[in-house]
Amino acid sequence: MSALSMIFSLLESDNIANWINEKGMSLCDYMIKIVIAIFLYIISSKIMKKIVSVVQARLDKRNVDQIASHFILNIIKYGILTFIIISIITQLKIVEVTSIAALVASAGVGISLAMQGALSNFAGGVLLLILRPFRKGDYILIPTTEVEGVVEEIEIYYTTVRTILGETVKIPNSQLTNNSVVNRKGSDYKALVVNINISYKSDIDLVKKTILEIVSNQQNVAKDNISVFVDELCENGIKLGAFVMVPVSEYLRIKRNINEEIIHAFRKEGIEIPYNQLDVHVINSNKQ
Repeated sequence: MSALSMIFSLLESDNIANWINEKGMSLCDYMIKIVIAIFLYIISSKIMKKIVSVVQARLDKRNVDQIASHFILNIIKYGILTFIIISIITQLKIVEVTSIAALVASAGVGISLAMQGALSNFAGGVLLLILRPFRKGDYILIPTTEVEGVVEEIEIYYTTVRTILGETVKIPNSQLTNNSVVNRKGSDYKALVVNINISYKSDIDLVKKTILEIVSNQQNVAKDNISVFVDELCENGIKLGAFVMVPVSEYLRIKRNINEEIIHAFRKEGIEIPYNQLDVHVINSNKQ
C-alpha cells in the first residue's frame, strides 16, 4: 500500500505543476541561449568575412605571393571562427568553462600523439611560407624522394609538384623542411646527360663529332652549353657523356630523340656499341 500511496502523491496536481515549472523553465532558458548563440554566430561570421577581405586586400596591395596569402587567410579565418565559437559557448554558459578546459586538456594529449605527422607537416608549411626556399613556379629537386618538377601549390600540409612526366605529386611539408631541396629558381631548363658506350677500337674523335652534331641539331636546346666528353674507362668499352640544357617540358622528347638518332648514326658510321659477352674456349683433351 505504501508504494501505491507514493504513486498517488506524485500524481497530485501540485507536484506535477512544480515539476513542469522547474524543468520547463530550465529547458526554455536553454533554448533561448541556443537561439542567441546562433544569432551571435551569424553576426560574428559576417564580421569575420569583413576582416578577412580587408586583410586580403592589404596582402594583394603588397603583392604577397598567392600561396602565402591563401595560407595566411585560412589561419586567420579558422582562428577567428574557433575563438567565436568558444566565446559564445562560455559567455552564454551553454557549457561550463571548466568542462571545456578539462575536455581540451584530456583531448590535447591524445590528439597530439595521433597527429604527430600532421602537426609536423603543418609546422613545415608555416616554415616554407616564412623562409620561402622556393615559390610557385620554381623547378625543384628532392633527392631523398627522387621527385623533381614545378611547384604548383604550397598548402597547409602538402606541397603539390608537377613532374616532367605530367604527374601530380603531393609531398608532405615535413619532408621538404627536413631534407635538402635543390631549387632552380624558376628556370625553364633542366640538365640532360646522355651516356653512350663505345668500343676501344672506335675512332673517338669521329664519335664525339657525331654526337655533338646530333645534340646541336635538336630544337629548343641551349646551343651555348653543349659538351661531349669521356666520362669513364670501363672494362668493356669507353663511356662517353653528352651534356646539354633542355626545356623541362621537352626533356623526355629530346632525350629519346638523341638516343634514337645516335643508334642510327652509329650504324651508318660503323661505330660499335659494346655489350657484355663471354668468350668460351674449348680444349680438346683427347689425344690422338
